[in-house]
Amino acid sequence: MERFEINRVWPDEVEAVHDILRQCGEDMKERFGLTHWIPPYPLHLMRQSAQEKRVYAVLDKAQVIATLTLGTQAPSYYDQLGDIWESMQARALYLNRLAVLPHLQGQGIGSWCLARIEQFASEEHYEAIRFDAYARHVKLLDFYQKAGYHRRGTYVVSTPRRGEGEIVCFEKFV
Repeated sequence: MERFEINRVWPDEVEAVHDILRQCGEDMKERFGLTHWIPPYPLHLMRQSAQEKRVYAVLDKAQVIATLTLGTQAPSYYDQLGDIWESMQARALYLNRLAVLPHLQGQGIGSWCLARIEQFASEEHYEAIRFDAYARHVKLLDFYQKAGYHRRGTYVVSTPRRGEGEIVCFEKFV
């Protein structure tokens, strides 16, 4: 029996997972001085993601403890990166906004989520999982590398909402 449950979230159900993003943003600011999730991803865009992609809630005994978003299209800002992926033609799933409630981090939930994502990818005949992470979140970068994800490149992103920051791209073949 699996310890956790993962369920797809629809546009009218995103508030609970959106709150996880808010809590994680506040925690990253407090613990690491990182503000790239402050303010959290906009609720209306989260609803749009739930319509266009797959937003998931991870539950432990019916309590939402984590979230993640999977899509089949690369974010548009990846276009500026060039040929950073091992195989540009590989069929890939793109991961966004993997977040675990701060008081539950370090208990294997993030690893469970990555394993589940890899299982989805394999079952759905995707070859790779790709995502990016904020370069200053060193602990998170180490977590992804220990999970077998490979750094494929870095770039600087600048947005009106977030300002400028360096992003590290990761990829794993499944």
